[in-house]
Amino acid sequence: MVIIGAGLSGLNAGKKLTKGGKKVLILEAQDRVGGRTWSQPIDQHDFIDFGGQWIGKGHTCMYQLVEEAGLKTFPTFTEGKNILRYNSNNDVYKGEIPPLGLFSLLSTQKAINKFDRKASNISLETPWLSDNAYEMDQQSIGNWLDETISNKKARLLIKRLAEGELCQNVEDVSLLQALSSARATGSFKQAEKVEDGALRDRIFGGAQGVCNFLYSQLKDSVKLNCPVSFVNQLENHISIGNDDFSVKTRKVIVTAPLPVVKNIKFTPELPREKQMLINYMEMGTVIKCNAVYDNPFWRDMGLSGAMICLDEVVELSVDNSIPGSDKGIITSLIHADRAKSLLKLSVPERREILLKAYANIFGEKALTPLMYIDYSFTNNPWIGGAYSGNFKNGIYSKYGAHLTKPSGNIHWAGTETSSLFKGFMEGALLSGERVAKEILG
Repeated sequence: MVIIGAGLSGLNAGKKLTKGGKKVLILEAQDRVGGRTWSQPIDQHDFIDFGGQWIGKGHTCMYQLVEEAGLKTFPTFTEGKNILRYNSNNDVYKGEIPPLGLFSLLSTQKAINKFDRKASNISLETPWLSDNAYEMDQQSIGNWLDETISNKKARLLIKRLAEGELCQNVEDVSLLQALSSARATGSFKQAEKVEDGALRDRIFGGAQGVCNFLYSQLKDSVKLNCPVSFVNQLENHISIGNDDFSVKTRKVIVTAPLPVVKNIKFTPELPREKQMLINYMEMGTVIKCNAVYDNPFWRDMGLSGAMICLDEVVELSVDNSIPGSDKGIITSLIHADRAKSLLKLSVPERREILLKAYANIFGEKALTPLMYIDYSFTNNPWIGGAYSGNFKNGIYSKYGAHLTKPSGNIHWAGTETSSLFKGFMEGALLSGERVAKEILG
């Protein structure tokens, strides 16, 4: 049994299959395990998660593995007031509801409630079979929001929040896929919540610690720096490898993001339906920007470090400081077209833009961090983007049934294939568990 990819889905599948008596080899293109989780220490106590970092309500597998690995979690910092920045003004507020003004707030709540009602009617396991699936897959979520929300401020807020979840322009993602993603998380509201929501906790030492733990159990079965360039499915076996390494196996599990699978030559060619899914999925674009300060100075001003910004390139931020540390860390996530524009700039240019935005929000002290680090998986050729991918409009309703369907003895996993918590670490683990059960029977 050969697994392509040593992220959460591949390692969890390897763990389950090994436990089921299968001999497993996991081939990883990078020099590390973890996939879209990647954690790095910045001193003896502090660390930064360049990829996935949050676990929360419903993430049962992640919490179980955290406990099994002997790791600990800590809650996302929420004490103090948040900031909404709009038209170059900062409005502070407590709780989850930004001060939009009565009419804008009512419009926002009405639209979110309407969206979540529609999402609740989407089939969890087979979204493409939901009522009016084809029609919803032809319409962009952006177009639906334009039709649904007349208030400008409310429409702008929800579009920014939606792009924060989808990591793509709302004009490029179909209503069906947006509803399906919300259904997989529980609701649009649930995906945005911190306390009692999907963003509730972080993991001491970084989220990659879960993959490192799985790797410690499977180390002899993992080959790093080994990208796969061909998969030849023959009558009695599969030959898989690259110019320098190859191995024979009876079954293969592909956990790499579908757009990256384009780099693999399959013989014979994959079924047309699978090729359509591979060719028409685009990975999300997100930059994670981290500014490390000698102390969390915003807390002295009664601020939580969390903000929503409607008129600057930075969209939202969170206090990512580590409990017990003197240092303060502000982390921002920039998505979709705004991220694509920033990625055309150098790191110093991005740093200047981000720190100026921070200064407008948190004050002049934000201009002088000890350290600034940003990262985007879009620049990683073995991943291609994050948090997950979406298909061009019309593809999901037509070919979605083939997303997890085996191609002969080639099986498919990865967070994009999960019916629950797609785009989250939990979704990756669940996909690995599903594909292992598929093979073990």
